[in-house]
Amino acid sequence: MSIKHLFTGILSSLLLSAVTSSVAEAYLSMSESTEIPRAADYQVGVEPQFLTDNGGGTNITGFFDAPFDDATSGRLWLGAGTIDFNVGATVKYVPFPDVDNQPGIGFRAGGFFARKSSLNILTLQLATLFSKKVETGSGLWIPYAAVALDLTNTKDRDFTGSQVMFGTEFKTSELPSMYFGAEVGLNLSETFSYIAGTVTFPFDSSKGLF
Repeated sequence: MSIKHLFTGILSSLLLSAVTSSVAEAYLSMSESTEIPRAADYQVGVEPQFLTDNGGGTNITGFFDAPFDDATSGRLWLGAGTIDFNVGATVKYVPFPDVDNQPGIGFRAGGFFARKSSLNILTLQLATLFSKKVETGSGLWIPYAAVALDLTNTKDRDFTGSQVMFGTEFKTSELPSMYFGAEVGLNLSETFSYIAGTVTFPFDSSKGLF
C-alpha cells in the first residue's frame, strides 16, 4: 500500500465517522506553512501545545509528513495530554506556491478523533493557509497565517467553531537535520486559544532518519 493510499484511507474513515458518530470538540493546531516536502523526503516531528483558555492544559502530539506531488502532502497525527488520546490525518494542497513576490496560498482538510474522559471527540477541520519565506542572516524564516473552520458533532449538539493561527518556521544551515516552529492560535468562536511549538526532523526515505 502506498503512502498516499494510506493517508486517503485514514482520512476517509475519519470523515465517515464524522457523519455517523456522536462526539465532542478536539484541540487542533496548524503547525505547518505552505511548504511541501521534496519528492522522496519525509518528516517526523513533535508539538507541545499549551491551552490558554477553557481551563488550560497541555497536549503533546507527534506527526509524520509525506509528499504526494509538488503541490500536495499529507500528515498523520498522534498525541495525548489534557486530551487523553487523539489521532488525525490531514491533506494539504498548495495551488499557489511561494514564488518571487507571491506568497504561498494553500488549503488543508483533515479529520481528527480524540477521547477525553468518557467523551469521544471527532472534528472535521477545513483551513486556508498563507506563508512567505524570508531569508535573513540568522537563517530562513517562514511566517504563516491560517483561518480554520472546525465542524464538530457531539452527543449533545452539533456546532461549528473557528480559529485564526499565526506562526513561523525557522531553518538554519547550522542545524540541517531539524527545524523549529512556533504558533499562537486564537479562538474566534466555539474553539480555544493556545501556544504551541514544533521540532521537525526531515529525512530522505532512501537513507532513513539517522
